[in-house]
Amino acid sequence: MLAALDGALLRPLDLDVVIYDVLGDVVCGGFAVPIREGIAEHVFTVSSADFMAIYAANNLFKGIKKYSNSGGALLGGLIANSINAPYAKEIVDDFVQRTQTQVVEYIPRSVTVTQAELQGKTTVEAAPDSEQAKIYSRLAKKVIETTESKVPSPLETAELREWASTWADQLLAMETGEVRSASAGI
Repeated sequence: MLAALDGALLRPLDLDVVIYDVLGDVVCGGFAVPIREGIAEHVFTVSSADFMAIYAANNLFKGIKKYSNSGGALLGGLIANSINAPYAKEIVDDFVQRTQTQVVEYIPRSVTVTQAELQGKTTVEAAPDSEQAKIYSRLAKKVIETTESKVPSPLETAELREWASTWADQLLAMETGEVRSASAGI
């Protein structure tokens, strides 16, 4: 890979890991080029259990699937972020099962992250012995050691909305104790 700065070609880079932080609402060129051109070997998507995050991850899965036929990068897995509530893990697990993917790591939301940010440091720098730093180290090791990736099976929009609606009903039932009958249409 060659690095460029303001159009000036620099020396080739010997990189082990490159992180792209892209919006998932559209599969943009910034995301598509490394995938399509085979620059990336494994792609990892980060998502919480929130619908819009899963919607974005599903869109990224669509892009990976689209370019997989032409030698593009494949999905290493999903990194489940801000997973504190038991139902959050269940939602993410159900989503990856339906899209035939896998969770690489579950990352809980932690005040340690906020404390580190307020100090202008990473969590590993500010609290190297914290549970959160251990989770990040375990995640980094898993990403580095990934040797196998796959083509995801993203959900179609209608299917994703139906899936979300089912989860919305389940969460309401958990919160209120109300049980809805699918056969009654309520």
